[in-house]
Order: sequence, then structure tokens, then C-alpha cells
Amino acid sequence: MNDSKRIQFYVSKTKTDGESGSVISVFVCGKNESQWCWAPVEFVVQLINQGVLFNAFFKVGAGEYQVGSRIEAHEFALRTDTLESLPTATV
Repeated sequence: MNDSKRIQFYVSKTKTDGESGSVISVFVCGKNESQWCWAPVEFVVQLINQGVLFNAFFKVGAGEYQVGSRIEAHEFALRTDTLESLPTATV
């Protein structure tokens, strides 16, 4: 597979629910730093489980997790409107 077609996404920063302290969303940044948005934690975890995020790093509560999975660039594009349309979930 041509590595030039691979995209890396990084997850950093978190927003928490003030009452419960649960992380409700994470800041997702594309490799070129021009693609970024806040995404619900549940959605990001789903992408990681599906092997979508590559070299992703994020925090949930007191735990830190790092994964290394890949997706082809033509299969997934990080779009703010798509992510914002998803419901915010606590984990």
C-alpha cells in the first residue's frame, strides 16, 4: 500500500462535564494541522476500535491511551460538520 495515501490524526485536549468530571469531547487534529475539531469521546473511541485513527493519543479521565492504527485517506476525512452532528456522549 502506498504510504503517501495514509493520514495521521492526533487527539489532544479534552472537555469535561463540569458536574461529573467525565470527558465529553476531545480535540482532534489532522496531520497538516488544518483539519481539526472537537469530537465526542464515544465517536473517537469507536474510530480507534475500528482502526481509523493512526498514532492517536488522548486522555480519558485519569488514564492515558495511545494507539497506532491506520486508515486510507480516501476512506476517511475529518469533517467538522460531520463530527458536530453526532451526539455528545460521556465515557
